[in-house]
Amino acid sequence: MTKHISLGREGENKAADYLKKWGFKIIDRNFKIKFGEIDIIGTAKDKTLVFFEVKTMTKNAADYAGVRPEDQMTADKLRKFRKTAQFYANKHRELVHKKGYRLDLITVLFPDFGDPAIGWYENIV
Repeated sequence: MTKHISLGREGENKAADYLKKWGFKIIDRNFKIKFGEIDIIGTAKDKTLVFFEVKTMTKNAADYAGVRPEDQMTADKLRKFRKTAQFYANKHRELVHKKGYRLDLITVLFPDFGDPAIGWYENIV
């Protein structure tokens, strides 16, 4: 496994743990279809279905490139994220209920030492 993939997986694990602390029930991870992938799918306390894209970086990479994890969410990635979420929601209508669904972004920034900084952006699309 490459360092990049390993870092991404570690970021997704930290994001899932973070969401569980906020009362989310994780129902699926790494859902893939031919035109996209969703990192985490969960339900909020109010039963809203939420799709999460997770963007992870190390502090060194962020400092070097001058970008933040959220800067990695390009227009093309947003389009694929929305299309994949719509597909999943249509296939799992029982999870949508009356609350519908939303698309959120979780950012994970690993420092040189200590716990990662986690950011959360709701309704990004």
